[in-house]
Amino acid sequence: MISARWAGLAVGAGVAVVVGGATLIGPPDSVVDDHPEVREPVVRSTLVCPYVDGEDVGTAELGVLALPGVDLPEETGAEQPPITVQALALPPDPEDPEATAEPAEPAEPPEPLLSLTDRGIPTITPVETDAGTSFAVTGQGALAPGLAAEQTLITQEVDLRGISTAACTAPRREHWFVGASGEVGRRGRLILANPTDVPAVVDVELWDEAGSIDAPGTQDVGVPARSQRILLLDALAAGSVSTAVHVRSSQGRVTAALELRETSEITPQGMTYVPAAVAPRRDLIIPGVPGSGQRSLRIVAPGDTDAIVSLQVLGAEGAFSPVDLDVLTVTAGTVADIPLDSGADPAGIRLQSDEPVTASVRVVQAPEDGLPDLAYTTASEPISGPTPALLSRATGGLASTLLLSSAVATTSRVTVQTLAADGTVAAEEPVDIPAGATVPVTLAAQGDAANATVIVVPESPGSVVAARLISAVDDDGSLLDLMPLVSPTIEVNVPEVVGELPDVPEPVESP
Repeated sequence: MISARWAGLAVGAGVAVVVGGATLIGPPDSVVDDHPEVREPVVRSTLVCPYVDGEDVGTAELGVLALPGVDLPEETGAEQPPITVQALALPPDPEDPEATAEPAEPAEPPEPLLSLTDRGIPTITPVETDAGTSFAVTGQGALAPGLAAEQTLITQEVDLRGISTAACTAPRREHWFVGASGEVGRRGRLILANPTDVPAVVDVELWDEAGSIDAPGTQDVGVPARSQRILLLDALAAGSVSTAVHVRSSQGRVTAALELRETSEITPQGMTYVPAAVAPRRDLIIPGVPGSGQRSLRIVAPGDTDAIVSLQVLGAEGAFSPVDLDVLTVTAGTVADIPLDSGADPAGIRLQSDEPVTASVRVVQAPEDGLPDLAYTTASEPISGPTPALLSRATGGLASTLLLSSAVATTSRVTVQTLAADGTVAAEEPVDIPAGATVPVTLAAQGDAANATVIVVPESPGSVVAARLISAVDDDGSLLDLMPLVSPTIEVNVPEVVGELPDVPEPVESP
């Protein structure tokens, strides 16, 4: 949830002024021209980290950073409140006869897990909870612009194994996911979280390879204030091979996350989060496709007309179209699942369609001797400014790599800054990305930092899409994670306040 300074507008749409028989609807053009919207630093930011921990065995962490070097609000008050990390209420236990879906009054917030007062210093906190819960990360005043957070879980249990990370996101009215499945052994959890003080109501739409899914309990889903709700997708879409999800809020705003855990009978097959995808459009890019593993492209065409989609791979040497995959047809209202050979180098995928679509790539890394892990990367927005990756593991056999793909027709440049534990820039690397290409950047921790915390700074906002790959192979098998980078909000558009209407002519007297 992001807000900016609003002092009230003296001139607004819907105001009618009668002058000499003429009627003006809304502010006069002169007011709009003289007082356009301006960019101002946000003064409140709230992000939600979905469903952290809840496992008996495993390591869960939550990372928080208020970006250094950003413009701050001019007035932040006499006392600057800290960044807080606060657990949201758990959903009611369906087996408890006294449990209710929505409490009569919002529960009082618990004590914060963490309070931070410093800008520019990455903070990584272990999380241990008996049951998975979402955490709201809130910054106000001088600590609101550029607030970013991220979560991770590594577990190697008998029935659950893998690594998963997720960027913590702001509440919105709409969320799209292309992933999950209702097949046996594939458990998907849709986590709806409401960090605000008012209840929210959402509708959930589902599609699979056969078309729209009419699932009970997906309309008018209430999400109480400062709490979360969990929907089991394997129950809502039983038997579906490939599923797409659209969450749309009719009241309030929520965050949404989609977690997958897969098994073959009792043998773990990996776990991951499906990152949120951009809303359906005609031109989109999926960053961060590895150069190995079983890769499949999933496209949803939610409209009423078949989509004709052209595909390009943004490879190491530039863009190319795979043989027999240069043009694809996605039947209206369905999800297409297409085996993908994007080559032996990391790549991005560009889709251009005559109808709005959105998409993801599913990757399964399965060694010859050991257990597999899986990950998803999805259609993402280009990074719009300094963008951090906080929990980039580079120790204990784990390797982290940035995968940067071109989003424009000319060479792009970014600077990758690696932070020390105290927030100072310990290393800085300029990276050029040729048009239509993908460039990998290996990450390494600096000094005493536990992780390779980096900030990607684009020379031209909107020119690059980025994702982070974490991978390892140990005695038990593979570990794999993919996370597209999400730019934190620093500024928002704010209308300039107008104190009074401009001079108007005197009323004309009737003859």
